[in-house]
Amino acid sequence: MTLPPGEPRRSQTLAIWEGVLAILFINWSTGMVMTGYALWLGAPPVALAILGALPMVGQMAAPLALFFRGSRKDLSANLSVFGRGLFVLALFVPLMPEAWRIPGLLTIAALSQFILAPVSVLWTSWMADLVPDQLRGRYFGLRNGLLGLVGTLGNLAAGSLIDALGKPWGFLLVLGLAVGAGVGATFILRRQFEPLMVSTPPRPAEYIQPLSDRRFRGFLGFVVLFLGAVSVGGPFVFPLFLEYARMSFTQVGLWTVIAASCGLVLSPLWGRLADRIGHWQVLLLSSSVAALVLPPLWLAGGPGRLETIWMAAVFDAVAWGGIGTALTNVALQSASPEKRNLYLAWYWTAYAVGGILGSLLGGALGNLHKNLQLFPSAYHLPILVSMGLRMVAVYYLGWRIRRDKKRALLESKAQPPSPAENKTSGA
Repeated sequence: MTLPPGEPRRSQTLAIWEGVLAILFINWSTGMVMTGYALWLGAPPVALAILGALPMVGQMAAPLALFFRGSRKDLSANLSVFGRGLFVLALFVPLMPEAWRIPGLLTIAALSQFILAPVSVLWTSWMADLVPDQLRGRYFGLRNGLLGLVGTLGNLAAGSLIDALGKPWGFLLVLGLAVGAGVGATFILRRQFEPLMVSTPPRPAEYIQPLSDRRFRGFLGFVVLFLGAVSVGGPFVFPLFLEYARMSFTQVGLWTVIAASCGLVLSPLWGRLADRIGHWQVLLLSSSVAALVLPPLWLAGGPGRLETIWMAAVFDAVAWGGIGTALTNVALQSASPEKRNLYLAWYWTAYAVGGILGSLLGGALGNLHKNLQLFPSAYHLPILVSMGLRMVAVYYLGWRIRRDKKRALLESKAQPPSPAENKTSGA
């Protein structure tokens, strides 16, 4: 692959600036702001679970990227403009009849996510051509850390704006700015260099070929288990902060700033560590923190007891600073360049399956509170179950890693020595 002068560093830098705008759209259209907007519209726990899981569920459409023809850059930019621009319709939801508001909001959010899903495969494949394998850990660690800080500074600004302007005007202004930032990011995206790649839609036998890869199949199992566990309780974390712990939007925004500031330091460190010990090991370590440390800290907090919630901001950075980079890089390392899109499509499909199953369970658990009244809020039970399922997923990942190492060791011992080795041992 011949690169123009200044490439790929120029495009790597542009990808960071593009991400700065894109992360504002992502955070404001899916996180704290969207959760608060849905609560203001009267969303019940099951709707919050669905809304929180939509970024995962939408990835069911990611395999469509395999059947698109043309430039990855043009496809990524066009889909991004359409999917992000569509979100402007969320500004008009308060004008709908009350019974239609939550279904309408969920429909708009779902359509946006489904349109954007193929970009996950196209953009990741494109960036894999621009970032050498031996540098991916540190590059994406740095990029993720920077974008995490920018996104959460945006959350803090959004929270302050919502508290200052009140509801719904604060929500509407922030969501409008989100659409503007998301659409604006595509202009930078179009300036990046795209290496030539010829792709053809896979035949059925080719499409299922990644499932014959034992190690990758084990990775997909972990993705379904772990991200399913996350989607059981994850959508209820901000509602727990806002409604049970009585935090203001400004406080929640500050929480995300603390997490992002720590992530700016920790994400590059995780990336460098991954380049040395491997992304599998980083995935095991960081997901263990997400399973064993984060949920207890969330649940220990409450009205007037915010100390553990503030601590959780630091451990959130510890966990997701490693998980976010490691997941994508394990998927990338599992395939040769010509099969990269196919493996990425399966990765995002597993991501979506976990999100669907987890959101269904989370919504059902949230509704159980109405009948059982065993916990202080409707959000405690889903988070408790999420913690248990995360632990199961981490145990499974550790077992797979140990088994693969043992199998590789046995296979290396079973192989006959090479002629050179025979000659050396004979001497």
